[in-house]
Amino acid sequence: MIYKITYASDNPYNNLMLPGETQMAFNATKACFVTSGGGGLVTVVNLLDFEKKKYSSLLINGFGENYAFTDTPEDVKDQENNPHYKIETTNKKKIIAGLECRKAIVNDLTNNKKFDIYFYDKVKVYYGDSPYKEFNYLLMEYQHTKYGLPMKVEAAKVDFSAVDTAVFSVHGNFKWVDKRRFLEEVKNLKVPL
Repeated sequence: MIYKITYASDNPYNNLMLPGETQMAFNATKACFVTSGGGGLVTVVNLLDFEKKKYSSLLINGFGENYAFTDTPEDVKDQENNPHYKIETTNKKKIIAGLECRKAIVNDLTNNKKFDIYFYDKVKVYYGDSPYKEFNYLLMEYQHTKYGLPMKVEAAKVDFSAVDTAVFSVHGNFKWVDKRRFLEEVKNLKVPL
């Protein structure tokens, strides 16, 4: 799947390297999000293994060091419960990327606001390590915050072909750090002149 990403003008990452899309591959228990920015010089990969409850992020830096971290159980609990969502499905429908999707209303109990999402109810996807952890349908249009960056994500292209399971594993050399250091590296990215 390919998702288009948009950001609020007041986002905390005030740089030009923010990606405009992310790609997701998934199977019954795993998902992999690959997001590139800075003209492809920087890639962040999020690996979600719902079965093993293991969630890792990789920063592949074309002009610097590569970093990685795996969420601690405390990180996972925080990301799954902050913000805390209550989701109510509706029968309203909308076509997104050629699929008939259903609307749901997300009640963000932490931030006291509501927003709409759209999902495809014929495909199950497990979004552990996120506030959508219990809403196991393919999200087609939704809001999400990752690494402190709020974004709106909308499916642009869907392909249900078989996935090479190698995408769910770590390949290459990485400096393994804690989450705090990883986020510092992501926030401080600069394009060399």
